[in-house]
Amino acid sequence: TVLYWRLWTRRLGLPLDYQEAVIRAAVTLKLCTYEETGAIIAAATTSIPEAAHSGRNWDYRYCWLRDAFFVVRALNSLSEMETMENYLRYINNIASMTRADHVQPLYGIALEEKLVETTVDLPGYRGMGPVRIGNQAYEHFQHDVYGNIVLGASQAFFDKRLLRQPGVDDFERLELIGERAFAMHDQPDAGLWELRTRARVHTSSSLMCWAACDRLAKIARQFARTERAALWQERADAIHATILARGWNEKVGAFVESFEGQDLDASLLLIAEVGF
Repeated sequence: TVLYWRLWTRRLGLPLDYQEAVIRAAVTLKLCTYEETGAIIAAATTSIPEAAHSGRNWDYRYCWLRDAFFVVRALNSLSEMETMENYLRYINNIASMTRADHVQPLYGIALEEKLVETTVDLPGYRGMGPVRIGNQAYEHFQHDVYGNIVLGASQAFFDKRLLRQPGVDDFERLELIGERAFAMHDQPDAGLWELRTRARVHTSSSLMCWAACDRLAKIARQFARTERAALWQERADAIHATILARGWNEKVGAFVESFEGQDLDASLLLIAEVGF
């Protein structure tokens, strides 16, 4: 086992700075991989409380699509091509399954859709139950998911190292996700933080819908599809203008968590990350 992990880490592209910490993080990411489908779960645990006796004990043994952008970027930075390509295959299969319909925020490791949340009769971590199986968030509407799928998948259209190079049919399948992103960019949802009690038009969700349209424009140019590139750029510009008009609060002096809102939101640090 030790030899396996030593040989695996030898092939990674690692910095000299903080190398031990990066290796531990890379091994953890790899351990969260289900190799048969390429899925990468959020965590290998369930029902560890967010805070003592809070009851916020969720089951994280599923694949949240909001992680796609970060997972692909991390694996690309590590030059871990095999794991990244398998994960891109999982994302592509999700896009194939959903077509132009609603996309869930999370799926099972074998593309399972119904992740019904139940509790089981166990004491839980340090006696702090409940212990849960499944996650009710699969029923949520979180519109950031469309952008995360396109952001994650877009790597494949520009990376010449991949054994399977995507074609026009893959782009057209991704366009169906983009259609949904454009339609939902100004609609209420549960947001990235999966709020179970209210819905708002979250700026972070609209931001990710912008990212979907922006990346589709770039991919269309890659295939010399001038008209499609112009269409997606036009849609990206429209969402961009909406976010500037409704997501910026002049009094606060910052982008805020929901349109016409006043609260700050850490997820909006993604504005810089995605090139908004």
